[in-house]
Amino acid sequence: MDEVSFLIRLLEDNWSDSATIAAGKSGIKQADGSAWVSTPTPNFVDVRSIQPTQGKRVDLDTKPIIIVYEDSATITHPTIDWSIRNEEYAFTVHLRVLHRRDYDELTFSRRQLQSLYQMARHILEKKALRPKVYVDNNSNNAVEASAELIEITGRNEANDRGKKMLGYKMSVTMKRFGRNT
Repeated sequence: MDEVSFLIRLLEDNWSDSATIAAGKSGIKQADGSAWVSTPTPNFVDVRSIQPTQGKRVDLDTKPIIIVYEDSATITHPTIDWSIRNEEYAFTVHLRVLHRRDYDELTFSRRQLQSLYQMARHILEKKALRPKVYVDNNSNNAVEASAELIEITGRNEANDRGKKMLGYKMSVTMKRFGRNT
């Protein structure tokens, strides 16, 4: 499994548990004052996809999206004989929400984006040490892919007022140590 697919699967497989936990911790309220339940499960997009409606053009009308792409990869060999390698990957995780006119309140999309960010951050922080992706999303099955460390290294605003899209770009680093060549 490649690294972008690993990060997408890590977020997808843990999304339903983290949605309730992250929204509950944040204290976000809906427009009517009731407790925030969660945003809809977003579409997870790999920009390398060649499937129709995935990668190039994605519909934001129904639910938010999370776009993941790899920025760089670094490989180092800590031993003289080069039999072991350490790998470091840098990703951008782009969270996007569309502000629609039919929302009752102007701040609804901002709260939805904040909730989306908190859930993604919760998953990446909770799974930061030795994250694993299992076959068929079942921890009783074999490990399909793993890493030693995942960390969020930054966040930037990525808004497009003309298209009424709100977003954050999160910088994420994944490290794998002691891999055989």
